[in-house]
Amino acid sequence: MHEVLKRNLGYKIVSLLLAILFWLWVTNTNTTPTQTLNGDQTLTVTLVTKNIPSNSIVMTKLPSVRVRLKGNNPSVNVNDLYTYVDLSGADPGEHQYTIQMDPIPGVQIVELTPKTVNLTIDTVQEKMLPVQANITGTPAEGLMAGEPIIKPSIVNVRGPGSVLAGLDKVTVEMSIAEATESVTKSLPIMFRDKQGQSIFSSAPNMETLFASPGSVEVIVPIMAKDAASKTIPVSIKSEGEPAVGMNLRSLQAVPDRVQVWGKPGDLNAINALDLGTVSIAGLSENKTFQINSEKVNLPAGVSMSSGTNFTVVASIGKAAQTKTLTDMNVEVRNIPNELVLDQPPGKIEITVEAIPEILNQLTAGQILLWVDAAGQAEGSHSDVKVYWQLPSGVKMISTPSVSYSLKVK
Repeated sequence: MHEVLKRNLGYKIVSLLLAILFWLWVTNTNTTPTQTLNGDQTLTVTLVTKNIPSNSIVMTKLPSVRVRLKGNNPSVNVNDLYTYVDLSGADPGEHQYTIQMDPIPGVQIVELTPKTVNLTIDTVQEKMLPVQANITGTPAEGLMAGEPIIKPSIVNVRGPGSVLAGLDKVTVEMSIAEATESVTKSLPIMFRDKQGQSIFSSAPNMETLFASPGSVEVIVPIMAKDAASKTIPVSIKSEGEPAVGMNLRSLQAVPDRVQVWGKPGDLNAINALDLGTVSIAGLSENKTFQINSEKVNLPAGVSMSSGTNFTVVASIGKAAQTKTLTDMNVEVRNIPNELVLDQPPGKIEITVEAIPEILNQLTAGQILLWVDAAGQAEGSHSDVKVYWQLPSGVKMISTPSVSYSLKVK
């Protein structure tokens, strides 16, 4: 054993010394110098938020705060100090909040600059959005690219309601430059506004939008240029009735168009791709259906890219309701030049129908009612049809009429 310990003793000693030196270097490198509170100091500290309400998010970048302190407390490291705003009960929108700092034993907080901060609070919402593939580059000579296949073609996006309102899709980016065969890639979801600009958070270290899933598989078919192709719309039907009090708002297939291949004569036999029927029986909320291309019937000689999947979204909402509005004014238009209104129409009552989200916001001022007096003669006119202009999504249930009279000027 003694001989073993003495063997290569010089190398062992050098290795031990190097290990000790390396440990000392790592320890000193990772140690942050401690600065304690001593005397009158002005420091720049971080501003954080506390007690953010559930499903809310701060849209404003938080500034740094200058803090003037007076006193001694050698046990406090100034690197651990911070200020905060308390967002308990905060409502959506822009509001002013007081900047606070917890008391420090033995130290007086002389001044905070700034004392307040304006913060915009938004509500976190979710939205199902289609995925659009931005394809760049061209395949190798003699080849062409077909329509990209995206799996899944719809993702759930979570983020501030004000940002989601401006989004109608998410994107992925893919290059097929010099491709000689079909290209398949898993690509991350990207968020761009309607002008194509990337959407970033107000704070560099904070994510504003989240997609689930965060990436999708994109397949771009590559084929000979002489292959005949045709892009056709996709159709889908529903069966059954939603839960009581609910209604089918929309039934949407994504993608809503698909590229098929075949001989020109065979392609003439198909003008739309029928995905079949989905059941909405008993549904009380939105539902997504996945339909594989293998379950879709195509005419003989017609094909589409293998792996094509369709997503069908059944949007379910509360059924339309009615609302009666009273004391509605009716205007008389196009009175002949030689006549004037003698007895105007009386106020009327109308009944309209819309989904609750629209109906609850509807006011009388959004509705225009009028009668057309063009070509009418002097005297009384009874049961004259009333015309109307309603906000989008609102339907007139009643068919109102009025009476009025005209006289010579």
